[in-house]
Amino acid sequence: MNTSASYPWFGQPPTREPLPSARVPALRGKRLILSTPEGFVYDMRAATDRYVDDANRDVIDVVTEEDWYRWMLIGSEPRRAPWAAHLVWVE
Repeated sequence: MNTSASYPWFGQPPTREPLPSARVPALRGKRLILSTPEGFVYDMRAATDRYVDDANRDVIDVVTEEDWYRWMLIGSEPRRAPWAAHLVWVE
């Protein structure tokens, strides 16, 4: 049975594979997946692009998806958490 015939226009969209943050040049606003010892954390956003902090680590400031939209819609500054860039994946 051809399942793609049951979808209109172009069929089913392709599956997206997460990319390491080092491969994405402009991160601010992108949806992220954080790698932790307990597993993966979804529904996060990049508040900044990658930068080097005072301890000479490559980091990205991250915020929750909810805080991101609150910040964008009403200007409520979110609490940012720096996260090691090598542990960040871009959706």
